[in-house]
Amino acid sequence: MTQEASFRTRALDALTMLLVSGLSLVLLMYIGFGEAQRTYQQFYLDKLVAQARVVQSTMEAYLRPGLPLKQFVGFATLTEPILEADPAVAAMTTFDFNGTPVFGSGSATGALLDKAPRMAQGDPGYELRESATEYQIVLPLRNKFETVGRLAVTMPRAVVEERVAEGFRPLLVVALGLSLLFALFVFFGVPKARSLRVPWLQMAYAMTFLTMAAAVIWTLVSLYSEGAQVKAKALADSLGQRLSDLVAFNIDIDEIGGLDRTFGDYIRLNPDISAAGLTVDGRVVIHTDPDQVGRPWRSSRSTYEYGVDLTPPGSPREIHVAVALPTALIYRQIARSVKNFAALFVASALFAGLFLQLAGSVKRGAPAPGAPPDPQERRRHQALALNLLKPVFFAAVFLEHLNYAFLPQFVYQVAEAAGLSTGFVSAPFIAFYLCFALALVPAGHFAQHHSPRPLMYLGLLLAGGGLLLLASGGDFGLVLAARALSGLGQGMLFIGVQSYILAMAPPDRRTQGAAIIVFGFQGGMISGMAIGSLLVTYMGAEGVFLLSGVIAFSLAVYALTVVPAVPREEAQEAPIGFSPGQILANIGKVLRCLDFLKTMLLIGIPAKAVLTGVIIFALPLLLSQYRYAQEDIGQIIMVYAAGVVVASLFAARVVDRTGRTHRVLFFGAIVSGAGLFLIGLIGWLPGEAGAGGSSLVTLILVVGVATVGIAHGLINAPVVTHVADSRLAARVGASSLTATYRFLERLGHIAGPMIVAQLFLIGGQGTQVLLWLGSAVLAFGLLFALPTPPGQGGPATGSSR
Repeated sequence: MTQEASFRTRALDALTMLLVSGLSLVLLMYIGFGEAQRTYQQFYLDKLVAQARVVQSTMEAYLRPGLPLKQFVGFATLTEPILEADPAVAAMTTFDFNGTPVFGSGSATGALLDKAPRMAQGDPGYELRESATEYQIVLPLRNKFETVGRLAVTMPRAVVEERVAEGFRPLLVVALGLSLLFALFVFFGVPKARSLRVPWLQMAYAMTFLTMAAAVIWTLVSLYSEGAQVKAKALADSLGQRLSDLVAFNIDIDEIGGLDRTFGDYIRLNPDISAAGLTVDGRVVIHTDPDQVGRPWRSSRSTYEYGVDLTPPGSPREIHVAVALPTALIYRQIARSVKNFAALFVASALFAGLFLQLAGSVKRGAPAPGAPPDPQERRRHQALALNLLKPVFFAAVFLEHLNYAFLPQFVYQVAEAAGLSTGFVSAPFIAFYLCFALALVPAGHFAQHHSPRPLMYLGLLLAGGGLLLLASGGDFGLVLAARALSGLGQGMLFIGVQSYILAMAPPDRRTQGAAIIVFGFQGGMISGMAIGSLLVTYMGAEGVFLLSGVIAFSLAVYALTVVPAVPREEAQEAPIGFSPGQILANIGKVLRCLDFLKTMLLIGIPAKAVLTGVIIFALPLLLSQYRYAQEDIGQIIMVYAAGVVVASLFAARVVDRTGRTHRVLFFGAIVSGAGLFLIGLIGWLPGEAGAGGSSLVTLILVVGVATVGIAHGLINAPVVTHVADSRLAARVGASSLTATYRFLERLGHIAGPMIVAQLFLIGGQGTQVLLWLGSAVLAFGLLFALPTPPGQGGPATGSSR
């Protein structure tokens, strides 16, 4: 290679990695920014609630005997000191029962926001209303018998957004600097590092990402610490206000009964408080921990504390009230961010590896439209064409799985809004997999008689169109049509990619070509789940649908302009599996073969049904029901995909070495049933599942999902080998029979959501359904273990037993 060519090669590598690392770090910043805004916002909302309760407590003391709200005196005196001390509060307004303003303080109008209220999570004592520019906390005002009005505290959204933006602005420079350093390393360092046989590129990328993640986490710690201190101050002020009247009259604290219950109620209303106490002359007289009474107040490094001086003028006693928040409150939020960043790192690493391979293809030049006459040159161009194909299937799976962490919940809400039964929720999923299966045979026919490449870009256009339809509205019929359209597109794309690989891969590299599909599906699923479940929190479902559609259309342009065409004679010679005549001819034969039917009905179809019915359809609905966050749902399903990948590698080695596919499939079915049992147990174990619930329950859930993934990894590849090694395959041909099997097992994809939806209708939408399914899968595994009678198409060799 000449020096000029070497320079161009290194420059292209560096530019590619600059773009990949830059996009990864910007996405990391975006996720971190969203995390910060969501958590910092909650600290400020908690502060507003504490301030509002100061006013609420005073007004309800007046209202309790039944006095009219309009005759309350001193609202301005009560609220204006709060507004003067805290510029974040824009207005405090009182409304009567009909929503008419009665009293108001502040520069803003303080009107009740028109947006429908939603109850604040974990606290039924107030409403949180939001608009594009404001947050509003609304508390009820009650007398002894009923609610007579409402108190609203309004804060501009800019208070939170500007502070978070201020904290993250310097990180843009950090991200740019790290991306440039990584690109320079690729340009100067990688050529020398290759000779050392050390994965320096991967290590450098990991260090770049982790350095940026550390900078984001440091920023989050600073923001969360500030927010916790703001909250602690507001809580202490609120508690101090409740006690100020008692102290002002110099009443002996020891003679007042029930104050310990007041502190206990305050802890109950504000569960994040770790301790609250009242001290007189430095000694604790009331404390939420009775063992501390009589002792000096002791500060702890593990808490954020704020004290309020309640000492009346001229009093010989010093009286203080103090509130402590645990620093663990912040570290829990940081741990959640670290978990999200780890999932994002896995996804971005998969993308980085893919794009580095793509750069390696581009820098050597795209293949010519026709196949070169020289065999060696032809093999080189075929390898380049396959590398250019990789992003198509990977990104197509990625954009589809961007939506899977929240798609069932989205469909459920659309069906509920349309007044439909929950049984209809599965219809869009059934439509997707049905249309996917129906597209296979005609697409295979087209690929063999014309070219596979049009199937790729037309399939992407259909898939993208379906996703854009989802983004355009919430009509159930539109959702159904959108999923059917995406199913057709994904089916066409799958056949297009498979046909392209069979046509372009040399005979001795067919397995490497098949690896494009394996890596594309598993890698795309992992990346899509990781990123989609994070983005939906900040972009909303419609925003993610729109992003997916844009990616699909961009990918269609790539497939049309970059992926080279297949010479027609090679397309016609390629052994495309899904041809109509071949499928129809084989169906009659396989229906008379007991071993094939056992494999398909007891192993293959149940595995696909569990994938689509449980992992993709039921699990997001159930986890959302248990109040798991969207990112948690996506990351839990990621564990399934990771289990499939790990187990597939192990199963492939075992089967290649021993040939005992029957035992591996039996073990896979038993493990799958056990995994479904573990998932189903989360509704029956002691301790609450979901956000803030038992860690043990969540651990069992994750182990159960991983177990199902491992089980399917033991089934996916060995089941094809089992079919190909059967006596029936010796008669009709292994390639023909495996293609027929692959087509028929799609029935499991279609049946999965249908069966689970009906079980939900019969037994209720709960985890007991998973226990039933686990029992069925275990029973299928035991039936599969029974020996096949002689002459019924069993294994062709003894090694498969």
